[in-house]
Parts: sequence; structure tokens; C-alpha cells
Amino acid sequence: VSEAAASSAIPASTNVFCNRALNLGGIQAVGFDMDYTLAEYVPETFDLLAYDGAIEKLVNTMGYPAAVLDLVYDPHAYMRGLVIDKKRGNLLKLDRHKYVKVAYHGLQRMTPEERKAIYATSFETAPAFTPPDFSTIDTAFLLVDACLFCQLVSYKDDHPDEVTKSYEQIYRDVRRAVDLCHCDGVIKDAVAVSPAKYIRSDPALATMLTALKQGGKQVFIVTNSLYDYTDVVLRHLLGASWLDYFDLVVCGARKPGFLLDPYLPIFQVRQDGSLENAEIIGPQDGARLLQRSRVFQGGNWQHLHALLQLASGSGLLYVGDHMYSDILRSKRTLGWRTLLIVPELRDELLTAEETRHLAAAVDEAYAERAAVEARLQHLEIRRSQLEIDSEVEALLEGDGGAAKAEALSEEALAELDERIAEARDQQRVLSSALNEALCRQHEAYHPAWGRLFKTGAQNSRWAQQVQEYACLYTSHVTNLVQFAPDTSFRALSDLMPHDRAPPA
Repeated sequence: VSEAAASSAIPASTNVFCNRALNLGGIQAVGFDMDYTLAEYVPETFDLLAYDGAIEKLVNTMGYPAAVLDLVYDPHAYMRGLVIDKKRGNLLKLDRHKYVKVAYHGLQRMTPEERKAIYATSFETAPAFTPPDFSTIDTAFLLVDACLFCQLVSYKDDHPDEVTKSYEQIYRDVRRAVDLCHCDGVIKDAVAVSPAKYIRSDPALATMLTALKQGGKQVFIVTNSLYDYTDVVLRHLLGASWLDYFDLVVCGARKPGFLLDPYLPIFQVRQDGSLENAEIIGPQDGARLLQRSRVFQGGNWQHLHALLQLASGSGLLYVGDHMYSDILRSKRTLGWRTLLIVPELRDELLTAEETRHLAAAVDEAYAERAAVEARLQHLEIRRSQLEIDSEVEALLEGDGGAAKAEALSEEALAELDERIAEARDQQRVLSSALNEALCRQHEAYHPAWGRLFKTGAQNSRWAQQVQEYACLYTSHVTNLVQFAPDTSFRALSDLMPHDRAPPA
């Protein structure tokens, strides 16, 4: 994983994993998102604020039946990386080839036949799984949307007279209701009253930020949250002097627009919380403004580079949890180096350790089936060759010899057919055993969706995105405290199938 990790005993569950080589010594500035990055929320309490608030809005202002108020939130029913099919009311898990391996219609799991009839008919008609018809759950904030959408889809199916809206309109209503909860104080007011109830404290956070600054890095925040809420959260995590840990704080950033739109204006936040227009044309303007205040609102990446006096994005490492707004856009558009926070990774790695026997059973089942399939292929080739040899021999021997050759051939073919039938029976039995072993392994991670990074034997679409856009990834932001500010992270060698083939 890294030169430091190679010679130390860092547990896998708290390690930092590398997709693309990165030398921290060459990084000038390290930036952080706040929500679900610096601040890890408690899903059982925090998500419930959005869920309950959204249901209240759906019933009281959007015309949904009062029975919807009785729905119950399950914080562990869904995972990131799933895809919502808005028009059909389905929730999907894709592999890296965009093949749908698991699908639910509302709360009901679809059969393989139902799933394939929609998503695996032909290459020409296969959906792209992109907006506007599809939406990816690429941040933990959207898990509430997934839960509520699936519940309402099933409610509509069971009570078509009570909910006449289309699945697509239900999705739009859910998205708007949840989004309003983040804007009207339903969530933020409650967190401000009892932050400890909703945010997990981490004593290592201050240590990690201090180590980065002592290592010569500029440390900053770019968050979509406004300053008043940012102050609440970081006071809880770092104390009243939390601003001392950062060289720059950009609130209300409106990512991904911050990373895409060079014309977004920037404002400086005064000590009383009011805003003042800020003109940043070059690095000299940035230095002047930072003497007055380190807190800004809005703006775009050009303002950020000027404030940090960065010549290019390659000298910046950005740490975030949102695959699209934090990682994909910053990497693809600006060339920033990226570190993705994947809180689910810790439990996934611990489960992998606890279920090694299940993984071994899957490998054994694959090997047994492969051996039978190789024998079956050999028998079928022999049968085909025997038919060819028999026809050639009959032509060479004439009529008398042809009858004798045909009799011998039929006897040999019958014997081969019997062995082929036996091999096919074994193949079916072993395929069934393999499926059972895969289901046991799948359900050990999550009863519905399995492993976050896998879909069957393939990497999941989520895993593919992690590989493509996250230079580094880890389970928690403070895992960085285990590494020196000049650590070199090295990626493992890429392997293709022929690289894994055993030597001849």
C-alpha cells in the first residue's frame, strides 16, 4: 500500500489503499470536505432527521396519504453505489461492465427472469444508467432517498388509488422533500442543539490536522455547508478555536459547480457572519484577503488556487466522501489528487477476515466446477473427432468396411455420450453448490446487496469508479495520522488474466 505500511503492522481496516502512486512530499495543500469526511454522522440518529422531516413534507405539503407517516426507516437497508431507475421504480446493483446483477422493484427482489427482461435484452437497447432516467447513490446523504423511494414504490403498488403519481414523480418528490430538510433547519437546528447525538467524535482529528500543518502542508476546507452550520460541527469536533487548524475555509461551495464553473462569485465571511464581495484576480489578492479573514463563501477552483498560491492542481490533495462532487469531478476536470473516504470499508474488511472459510468454499466450488467443465470439453472434442474419423474410415474402407466401422463408432459414441451426460449432471450439481456458496458469502456482507466492492465475481460499478478516480481510499479520514507527511504511496502492479495464468 505504501512504503511506510510495507514495514509496519497497520491493520487493513485502518490502512490507506493506493490506486495511483502519490508522494505526499510533493503535495502543497491538503483539503477536506466536511460532511461525512471530517464529520462522521451517526446514521441511526442523523439520517432519521431527514427521513422523518421528508415524510412530514410528503404528507402535509405534497399530497401523500397519512399512512406514509407510519413508514419506518432502516439505516442499514441500502448502500452506496446502487443505481435508482426512476421511471421503473427499481433499485439496481451493477458490475463494472454495467450488467445488473441484483435488482429490487420497491421492496420486492426481482427474479433473474424479470431483471434480465428489462436490463439484459440486447446491447443496442441496454440503458446507459445515467441521468436523467437514473440516479446513483454516490453519497451517504442519498441513502435516505433510496429507502423512502423504495417504500413509496411498494406503497403505490399496494395502494394504486391512494398514490396515483408515477414512479418518476415519486422520486422527484422524495428528492425535493429530503433536500428541503437540509435547507429549512429540520436537520441543522437539531444538530446545533445536540451535536454529540448526531456526530461521532474523533480525538485523532486534531492530531492529524496538526501533523499535516507541521509537515509544511496548507490545510483547508471546501464544503457545501454554510458557515453557521460548519461552525457548529467543527466546534464540536475541534473546540472553539477550530479555525486555527486551517489555513482556509470555503463554505457554501456548491460543489460540483465549484469545480466546473469559472464564473461563480466568491464572498468573504466577516466575523459577524455577514458577507463581503471579494475580488481575486491573482495570488497577491489572495494574500491580502487572507490577512482579513480565512473564511469565504462560494467561488470556484480558480479562487481556491489563487488563495493557496497553487500553480497547478497536481499539488493539491482533496479528501472527500462524495464520488461525483468530491472525487470524480476534481480528478477528471482539475487534475487534483484525490483521497476517497469509504466508511463502509472498515466493516467490509473485518467481514472478509471473519468469512475466509466462505471465500475458501467459493474458490473450491469454482475449482471443482472448472475441473468438470474441462473434462466435459475434452469428452465433447473426442466425440466430435470420433465422428470425423468414422466418416473418413468409411470412405477409405468401402462398403464392407463401412458397416464394421459404423458399428464400432456407434458403440464408442454411446460410451462417450454416457460419460458426457454424467459430466453434465456433475456440472449442474456443482453449479448449484457454487451458487449456494456465493449466496452465503454475499449475505455475510449484506443480506440484500452483498459486498460494496463486488457484484458476484466481478468488481462492482462502484469499485470501478473508485479505481478510476480515487488516487487513495481509506475507511476514515484520521487513518492519515498513521503516515508521515512525506510518505510515498505505491500502487500494486496491474494484472490482466494472462498475467495470472500458471506457468506452462
